Parts: sequence; C-alpha cells; structure tokens
Amino acid sequence: MMNRVFLIVSLIFALVFAPSGFGASAAQAKSASTSLRAVFLECRENFYNNVPPSFTLERRKSLSAQAQGLCFDGFAVLHSGVSRTPLWAAEHLTRERVTLAASLVREDSFRVESRLPHADRAELRDYSRSGYDRGHLAPNGDMASTSQQYDSFSLANIAPQNATHNRNLWRHIEGSTRQLARKYGDVYVVTGVAFLGENVQQIGGRVLVPTHFYKAVYIPSERAAGVYFSPNTENARYEVISLDELAERTGIKAMPSVPAGVRARTHELLKPADDGVQDGERASPADLPVALEEVGDLTKASSWLLFLLEIFKYLVGLLNE
Repeated sequence: MMNRVFLIVSLIFALVFAPSGFGASAAQAKSASTSLRAVFLECRENFYNNVPPSFTLERRKSLSAQAQGLCFDGFAVLHSGVSRTPLWAAEHLTRERVTLAASLVREDSFRVESRLPHADRAELRDYSRSGYDRGHLAPNGDMASTSQQYDSFSLANIAPQNATHNRNLWRHIEGSTRQLARKYGDVYVVTGVAFLGENVQQIGGRVLVPTHFYKAVYIPSERAAGVYFSPNTENARYEVISLDELAERTGIKAMPSVPAGVRARTHELLKPADDGVQDGERASPADLPVALEEVGDLTKASSWLLFLLEIFKYLVGLLNE
C-alpha cells in the first residue's frame, strides 16, 4: 500500500512540476522565426528587400506559436493555428500586375488549405451562417492570373470580416492601394489582422474574429510608407498610421527592411473612394493587448488542466482498489 501511495505522489509531483508547454521558450521562438524565414525564401519577391515581416521582441513568443508560413502564386501568408486565420499576407504590386488583374473575371473557389494541420485550420463549415464575410487578406482584385486568383481563395488567406466593412470601406482601400501601384509603378503591401482587447469573438466555435484589419503600403520611389488601420465593424472608420505605430499596436513589424526614418513617419495615403468615409480616432491604449495570445494560452491551459484531472481520477481509482 505504501509503495502504491509513493508511486501516486511521485506521478502527481512530476505532472505538476514538469515543463508546462504553455508557450515556447525564447530559444524556440527564435528558432521558429528562423524556420519561417527559410520557408519564405521560395516567395521572397513579395517582400521589400526580400525580407518578410517579423515580430516585436515582446510579442514574438505568443505570435509565433502554431504559426506556419505559406507561399502562394502572387503572395505569401503567415497563418496562425491559434486564431485559424492568416496573421498577414504580403504582395508586390506593380503597374503591369494591377492592369492585368483588372481584366480578370472573378471566379469564387473558396477551399480548405490542405497544407495546414486539421486542428490548426479553418473549415468551410466554420463560416456557414456565421454572419461574417470570408474576407481576403491578399485580395482577389490584385490577382493577375487564374492561378493567382485560385490561390487567393484558400482559407489560409481568409479571415471573418464584417460584411458592410468588407464590401464598402475595405473594398475602397484595396482599390486605393492598386491606384498607388498604377501611379508609382510598384508598391509593397502587407495586409493583416489584429485581435485587440479582451472581447474577441469566434465563429464555428474555433475561428477567431479579428477586431481590426490593416493594410501597410511602402512606395519605394517615394521612400514613403503608411498603414490603413480600421476596426472590423460596419461603421466606416479608418486611420492612417506609421509602420512603427502598427508594430506597437499589433506586435507585427510589417516591413522591417524599410529605412527606420520612413517607418517612423506617416505618409498620407490615398483616401478611399468618396462614399462618406471619414478618418477614425486612434485606438485607446487600453485596446492594445493582443487577445490572440491570451486566447491561445487559455486554450492550452484548459487542455492541460483537463489532462491533470483525468490522471488524478485514475490515480484515485488505484488507491480505492
């Protein structure tokens, strides 16, 4: 009997004090970032100076958890298995590309991304009757070939988006970005989502709904950059912020190889088509915590506690034999 009690106590001690696995260590996070850079070598033409977006030091561990880089025809994506959405999509838009894209007829072909693990990816049923649009990060309107267009409908490039926001303000922001490519010849674009505050919603019981969408634009010929930043709501509000401000709010350094002075300045981008859209107010500092990392930690913590509970029940059963 004493041997059995000793064994049970030892097992409980080992379970409680073993490494929790709630988050990667700093070394693991750094390794993950290195692996992502290697993945993106295949599609580095989508990034300014061939350098993909990176994480701020404070957010690296949480944002890199369950993140997977994917190369597509015409764009690159960093997908999160925590939110089951892309975190960002990067593109290099040229005058020739957007001209060709304008002549392409849209053919919807939304589909599951088979390169992602089942547990980490969104399914088509998650969006069914959710009340949200399947919002592109790299938009179909930027795609210059049927191959690029087909790739843009992967759910790895899709996030839940308020229907009014997607079909009005955001559509105009996408159009203004293409207009910049026509005007200046080429621009680099990183479109992403943010999960700010504590009340992040879900669809399908598993896909997180972004609180904000953003589109960062760099114009090499002008050495100028700015970011459209807009809440994912039906109210037509947006603001233009700097790349540095985007990194502070979201933990994403969208274009790390852009000169520091350019990243710190806010270039006034084209105003979206005049449909009553007005510049919005800045986000409150209280909104800045990234809820994505909190939700991920809670999910992992809940699973770990349930596992401990089952082990405890089993051990108690042994004592009662």
